[in-house]
Amino acid sequence: MNSLMSESESNMEDQKKAEFLAAIKLVSGEELLAVIEHVQDENGDYMIVQNPIEVEEVMLQGNKAGAKVSPWMKFSREEEFLIPKDKVITVVEVDTEVQIFYAMSLRRLNGDTITDSNGRISTVEEARIKLDKMFEK
Repeated sequence: MNSLMSESESNMEDQKKAEFLAAIKLVSGEELLAVIEHVQDENGDYMIVQNPIEVEEVMLQGNKAGAKVSPWMKFSREEEFLIPKDKVITVVEVDTEVQIFYAMSLRRLNGDTITDSNGRISTVEEARIKLDKMFEK
């Protein structure tokens, strides 16, 4: 650690490193994608979830699996939520394809149109093609 860096600056650096995009399974059965950060204080252990989206598997034409996404808190404009750790079954860091899917899903939920004709984002491969076309423009 740099000797010029204060302890609070060091803690802030650690917190930045601790944030990552994760797939979260809650005890309620919900599956979320969100940027998370671990918080521990005198009241317990929590996760701060930023821009959480709920993901559900759906079957598309031709028996292909796809995903349907929706805001986790449908009637809230908040972007961050606290979830007690005892409400979480597991948390895993996601790979690049899921990061792309998450970014596309957030854009769609915020009003951009990158969905199929049924209003759903299709398979990861189809979503990647749509994202590539968006960035080419």
